Amino acid sequence: MNKRYLVIMSIWVGIIVGLYCMLYQFIPFPAKNLLWVTFVSLPIYFGAGAKPQEFPNYFCSMIAGVIWAFVYLAAINWFVQMGVSVPLTMLIVVGVITVVVCVLHLIITANTWFNKLPMMFGTIAVLFHTNGQDLLTVTATLTGGLIVGLLCTVGTNWLAKALIKDQA
Repeated sequence: MNKRYLVIMSIWVGIIVGLYCMLYQFIPFPAKNLLWVTFVSLPIYFGAGAKPQEFPNYFCSMIAGVIWAFVYLAAINWFVQMGVSVPLTMLIVVGVITVVVCVLHLIITANTWFNKLPMMFGTIAVLFHTNGQDLLTVTATLTGGLIVGLLCTVGTNWLAKALIKDQA
């Protein structure tokens, strides 16, 4: 990438992220203080190139991450209620379910929309942090981060094409 492209990208990303953060303040989410969740999904998607054709993969992988998070949380809760120590519970539950998630999504569903493991694990991490609470706000905010990533890439490419004349 040439420096002009990077300057255009930097300015455009700053504008889009700034507008998003401002507008987020006006959304009547039941849970507040979850804007940070945007910055889980945004760098996962944007860092992978934010290809528009892969947006459905990231969105569906986020939904899969929500489901897997509840599987993890339910299994952890069940083991702890059965009297298993927390460290042993974490070893068993997180270890076993992670193997299942990886095999399922890296091999079995690799050619489907459910194939972006970083998005799944980012979603799982957020729901671990919120203990599965505020699901509507969390999923809407994760989706917002994906949309911001898409807008950053599409907008930068459009602006670069319009402003950099020697770009192919």
